[in-house]
Amino acid sequence: MPRFLCDHCRRPLTGPATKVKVPPSVPMSEIPGVRTRPARVPLGTYAPNFRLSEFSNDIPGFIVHPTDVIGTEQHPDLMRSIGCCQGPAGGDGLNLVCRDCGAEVATRQADCYTQNQVTFEPAAVCLSFSDD
Repeated sequence: MPRFLCDHCRRPLTGPATKVKVPPSVPMSEIPGVRTRPARVPLGTYAPNFRLSEFSNDIPGFIVHPTDVIGTEQHPDLMRSIGCCQGPAGGDGLNLVCRDCGAEVATRQADCYTQNQVTFEPAAVCLSFSDD
């Protein structure tokens, strides 16, 4: 199974992942006080997302489960991680960088009005099909 690597330094950014179709958006919770939605894609999967609707908050790229992401850290520019009330909204640019080389690699979304997902920037990552 493929895994995502930083295109600059080849650091692994996920473990092995299976390709799936983009699931529909997860609706907001009806439970009072619950503001973060469940993750959009299952653990161990990724979904290429390049056909965006005009009214979505989606970012073009490869969607992965937030827990599957390894080898990254928050962008040093904290303005990239601004959100409304829960987490980063993802509207201010890439907000995750490679832990080894500092390259901007992905956008984390986890706010009350966004999906709960990480989207890898296609130009910043590559898929590796080897086990080494």
